[in-house]
Amino acid sequence: MSEYLTFNVQQLEKYASYFALFFTKEGILVNAEKQTPLISFASTQIMLNAQIEAAYLCHAVLIVRCKITLSEEQLLSLGFRVFAIRPFLAQASTHLRQLTLKAYHWLNWDKQSCYCGQCGSPLKRKIDATDKWCDNCQSAFFPRFSPAIMVLIQRENEILLARSKHFAPGMYSAIAGFIDIGETAEVAVHREVHEEVGIYISHLKYFSSQTWPFPDSFMIAFKAHYASGDLKIDDNEIEDARWFSLDALPNLPSRPSIARRLIDSVTKK
Repeated sequence: MSEYLTFNVQQLEKYASYFALFFTKEGILVNAEKQTPLISFASTQIMLNAQIEAAYLCHAVLIVRCKITLSEEQLLSLGFRVFAIRPFLAQASTHLRQLTLKAYHWLNWDKQSCYCGQCGSPLKRKIDATDKWCDNCQSAFFPRFSPAIMVLIQRENEILLARSKHFAPGMYSAIAGFIDIGETAEVAVHREVHEEVGIYISHLKYFSSQTWPFPDSFMIAFKAHYASGDLKIDDNEIEDARWFSLDALPNLPSRPSIARRLIDSVTKK
């Protein structure tokens, strides 16, 4: 596996003419005039004196994690802004949203996966691949993602929404939870619903899926009908859950999220 190397900035010299997405700890760098994050790699790196910490090539675009010491005012004077990831996703095109989600997921995993889990040796990788390799014990490592389910339950003209204590004030969303080992997505839906709100469901139907790297989820969304039971909230899992009329909904998740698309698919018919 000689093509796997320890990352260093010199590897990026041949990609000087490429476009790149620059990520800092505050968010994603955007050209303020053109309102795009797809910007020239070399000229931007030099202009902002960006300290490159990690990079990989994704669909002919460099994905870069860097440190920029310039202030917000200095960045604006040079024609750039940094957007927090979630607000950026809310207004990004479908193509940019998918590229950003993949890039952000990989950068988080890369930062957390520097050493071999088998022998502790430093990991190596290729600039154009997402996986990593241990030369010492020949172990391969791939980006982690955690499968999770989400389900919107409907009862006549009402839908069941819940809120976690971590949500913004007044915001509710569909029931969600991680898939346990040994479970199918369908089994996980029935288990999570009964554990969190104490009811039973029927007519389970797949809706869609979405990668959601906050931190590393892969969401699989469903719709279902209420079958039986009274609401009994598990306080260890959620803060509140209630039935909402379709014409009197609370604050909802932002539209890039699959939760909002799931809810909109019912409310906007």
